[in-house]
Amino acid sequence: MSSIPLRNSAAPQDHPHIEVFLAIGTIEHYLRKTVMRRLPTGMTYAHFEVLRHFMRHGDGLTPAQLAQVLLVTKGAVTNILQKMEEQDLIAVISDVVDGRKKRVRITRTGIETANAIFRAMKAQTEKLRDGFTDNEFRDALPFLRALGAFLEEETAAAQA
Repeated sequence: MSSIPLRNSAAPQDHPHIEVFLAIGTIEHYLRKTVMRRLPTGMTYAHFEVLRHFMRHGDGLTPAQLAQVLLVTKGAVTNILQKMEEQDLIAVISDVVDGRKKRVRITRTGIETANAIFRAMKAQTEKLRDGFTDNEFRDALPFLRALGAFLEEETAAAQA
């Protein structure tokens, strides 16, 4: 009877890059789950991302620009915007400078909806802020930004 040797697998700590990606995935999962529990009926996480972006950075982007921000295809953003427009969360209007382009604006309903979601998440946000200092978040940012930029460059190079 021959014995088949077991593959020698390294301990997780021997692969910190894998552990980082697992941690990022776990964080994203729980963040998405937390937000989704507080969304009104008919609203998706993608709709929330659009509203959150507009509330933080202002509206007026073209659908193509919004697709880049959300890291989705133009077709996907078109679908998202159509559904959001049906719910009166946004308005897609003609660009005043270039009538061929469209611009996306948040509506009063969109602002009120976003604010209601933020209010619903306030207690959990406060727990998060109590559990970690601003400096802890700031200390994590350089690495996370550099990792994101690296992955963005690698993805662009692979698509070229």
